[in-house]
Amino acid sequence: MSSSEILEFDAPSVGLSFRAKLLAEENPDVVAQVLAQLPLKSVLGHVVISGEAIWMPTRIVHLGRNNMVQRHPGAVYLYAPGQSICLTYGKITESANVNKFAEVFGEDLPKLQQLGTQVYEQTVTQPRRNIVEINVRRAA
Repeated sequence: MSSSEILEFDAPSVGLSFRAKLLAEENPDVVAQVLAQLPLKSVLGHVVISGEAIWMPTRIVHLGRNNMVQRHPGAVYLYAPGQSICLTYGKITESANVNKFAEVFGEDLPKLQQLGTQVYEQTVTQPRRNIVEINVRRAA
C-alpha cells in the first residue's frame, strides 16, 4: 500500500464528497481492515454525546493494534465496540481518545462540516421515523 493512498467519501444524495489521507504507518491494522471492506456502502448517523461527529456502521471486527489520539475536526477513526467508522467535523464534548486511521484534507473540511450538519438535522433535529411492527404467530 502506498503511503499516499486516500479515501474518497461520496454522499450523492446530498451532492457532497471529500477526501481523507490514510495513515498506514500510524495505524496499519485498521487501515488494512478498512481497505478490505471497500467499496463500502453504509448509512450515516450522528453521535449524540461526544460532540459534532457522524458515524457509519461497518462489518469490521477489530482486535489488532490501535492509534489512540485526541479527537479533533477531520479525524477519521474506528469505534471498534460499535463497528463504526466515525468522522469528527466540529466541537468535541467527550475526552476519550479515538482509534484514528485517516485525516480529512484541510481543504475538504467545509464539505465534511456541511455533511455533518445535514446528518444532524435529518437524524437528531427532525428524525425520520421508520415504524416496525413485531407480532407472534401461533401455530394452529
